[in-house]
Amino acid sequence: MKSDSVDRRSATAGVSRRWSGPAAVALLVGLAVSAGCAGWKGTLPREGDLHPRLTPFTYLERGRLVALAVDVQAAREREDAPFVPLAVGVTNLGLDRITLTRESFTLVDGQGRRYPMASIEEVREAMSSGVPLDLRVSREFVSIYGSTWSPWQRVLAVFFPVLPGGLVDGFGERNIRRDRVELPRRSWMADVIYFPHPEGRFVGERFELWLDAEELEEPVFVKFAVRGMVRGREER
Repeated sequence: MKSDSVDRRSATAGVSRRWSGPAAVALLVGLAVSAGCAGWKGTLPREGDLHPRLTPFTYLERGRLVALAVDVQAAREREDAPFVPLAVGVTNLGLDRITLTRESFTLVDGQGRRYPMASIEEVREAMSSGVPLDLRVSREFVSIYGSTWSPWQRVLAVFFPVLPGGLVDGFGERNIRRDRVELPRRSWMADVIYFPHPEGRFVGERFELWLDAEELEEPVFVKFAVRGMVRGREER
């Protein structure tokens, strides 16, 4: 799929990257007791300029106004798929409102190529049976990310509906499209969204997920890597 380059200047200048304090402690405690991470025996080192990790697969940018998280656990299994899933979480920390649409999210690869969110029709035609599986794999991310903001309001987001049925544990009803999401102050959302498979390899590479909205003065981004696992240890 054709892509273009992106301005590599930091778009989060002036936004605090601190994520210490009670919220971070709650997240790490949640990680320790999470069934999905019970087998993880390693540490969570910060790799170069990548963002801090909350779990082996979750990276977080926590600024003064917005928090943005990306989880790659489901994505690790999609190297050969035409579209790749990313579980994302967004929290409105300090604005009156943040409006998210399909155009709000952009994946950027290491060469600066930009990939917009895929359409519902593209993903449904190519891998519709994989969407429920990706959602199930991402349930632990929703639990850990959401526990940080309790008792704040969760706003339902459904960028890729699941038909038929539609009820998915951890994500609620998925049969109705909800891809214009308004987050009032002190609220959050989580969903699994899809992008065209980047050129070249996906697993083992580094990327950025960019978030923009009409209420933001500057975009926010999180730098992450898609690592495979070998015998319970992270690939290098």
